[in-house]
Amino acid sequence: MQKNILLVIILLFQISSFSQKTTMSFKNEEVSRKTNKDAVTLSNTVTNDLTVLLVERKDVYAYLFNSDFELQSQFQTELIKSKYDEPLGFKLTNSKQHILFSNSKRKQFAVLTLDFETKNSTATELDFNFEDELFIEALPYKNKLYVLSSTKNQEIIIREMTDNLDFKLINTMKIDQEDVSLYERKNYSTFSLFGTSKSSIQKIDPRVPNSIEQTSHTNKLFQYDNLTYLTFEIEDFGTLVYTLNLEDLSYQVKTYAYPKGKLDELKRFNSYISPQYFYQIASSKDEMRFLINDISGSLIKEYFVKKDASISFKNTPIIQEGATAVPFVNRRELEESSKYLRKITSGDLGITVLQQDNHFYITLGGYKEVNTGGGMIMTGGVTTVGSSNIVVMNPTYFSYNSYTSSKSTYFTSKLNSEFDHVKGKISENAFEKIKKFSTKFKYITAENVFFHNNQLYYGYFDLKKATYSLITF
Repeated sequence: MQKNILLVIILLFQISSFSQKTTMSFKNEEVSRKTNKDAVTLSNTVTNDLTVLLVERKDVYAYLFNSDFELQSQFQTELIKSKYDEPLGFKLTNSKQHILFSNSKRKQFAVLTLDFETKNSTATELDFNFEDELFIEALPYKNKLYVLSSTKNQEIIIREMTDNLDFKLINTMKIDQEDVSLYERKNYSTFSLFGTSKSSIQKIDPRVPNSIEQTSHTNKLFQYDNLTYLTFEIEDFGTLVYTLNLEDLSYQVKTYAYPKGKLDELKRFNSYISPQYFYQIASSKDEMRFLINDISGSLIKEYFVKKDASISFKNTPIIQEGATAVPFVNRRELEESSKYLRKITSGDLGITVLQQDNHFYITLGGYKEVNTGGGMIMTGGVTTVGSSNIVVMNPTYFSYNSYTSSKSTYFTSKLNSEFDHVKGKISENAFEKIKKFSTKFKYITAENVFFHNNQLYYGYFDLKKATYSLITF
C-alpha cells in the first residue's frame, strides 16, 4: 500500500513538473499539416499588445492580440522579396508595424509594413544605404528602432528609423583605441570565395542562460532596457565599455583594468557587465581569478583557482563539451584543476551570469573552436530557421536554440545576494525546463522563445492539431 502511494506521489510530481500554463492558443486550418513553419513575435512594450506571425513559405498569417491575449485582428499576406532574407528589428506606430529587413550583405534594406486596421501589408524598398559603413546591430526601445553601424575611422553611428522609413542620425561614438576591431575576421567557404565582412560584436540577452561560446567573444553588446553596453576586450590594456542611454541618447566611456596574477602573468581575460556589477575572469595554466566589482570598478568579492588545489566554490563537476579524444563521446567530467586551467587558457575565456531564485548562477570556463569540416555556424543574434528562410531577430531564441562547432570546458557556481558561495545542486533554468517540456510533442514546428511584458514564453505550432500555443515559463 505504501509503495503504491509512493508511486502515485512520484507520478504526480512528474506530471506537475511538466505542467505549464497555456496562456493563449489558436487554430489555423488553412496551413499545410506537412510543411514546417516559422513564427515571429512582435511585442508592443507600450500597450503590451502582441503580434504573432505564422509563416509558411511565402505566406504570412498575421494575428494581433491585446494585453489580455484577446484576438483583435488577423489577416493573411505575403512575405517580402526573398533577397531581403534577414529581419533586423521592428518599429511600431499606431496600428502599423514596420519590420526592417536587409539582404545577406546588409547593404540593401526594405520594410514590410503590416496594417491591422486595413488588414493589408506594404513592402517598401529603401533608398538608404550604409555605403562604406558596417552594420552592427538594431536596438529596439519603447517601440522605436535604433540602428548602429561603424565606419573605417573607428566611429559607431547611431541612427533612428523614422515614421517615413528612413534613418535619422542621432549620435556618434568615437572608439579611441586602435586595438579594437569592429570587423569579424573573414569567413571563407565553398559558397563564398572572397569571404564576408560582418560585425565582430556578439549580442547577449542577459535575461536568460547563455553559453560560454557566446560570452567568450572579445566584443559584446548587452541591452538592459534603456541601457546598452558595448564592451571591448583589449590585450595588455583592459576592458573598454561604452554605455549608451536610449532614453536621452547620450553615452559614457569607462575602462576597467585587467586583474594581475598572484602566481605569475595571466594570459587570458574577459568580462560580463550589468547595470550594477562588472564581472572579470583572467587565467593562466597556473591560476584563475574571478572578480565581482560594482559598476564603478570597486572589488566586492573574489574567487581564486590554483592548479594544485581543488575548486571549493563549484556546484557542478568540471564539464568538457564538444569533441573529445574518445570517439562518439561529446561530454566528460574532469577531476583536476590543472586540466581545467590548461583547457580554458588554450582557448577564449567566458563568463555567464544568470539571476534566478534570488541567487546568482555563475558559469566560468573557456572554449576552443573546432573545425568540423562543415555544418551550420551561427553568429550574432540572428539565425536561419525552418523551411522558409525566415530568420529570427531574437537574441532570446538564439540563446535557446544556438548550435556551435566548438569545444568548451566549464563549471557553475551558485552565489547568494552577497556573492557568498552556496552549497547544493543547481536548479533547472528556464531553457532546461522548456527543452524538457518540448520533448513531449512529436509534431511541432514554428518554435520560438521570447519575452513579452517581462515574461518568458515558449510558442509552438502543433501540426497534428493545427494549433499554435503560447506557454508561460
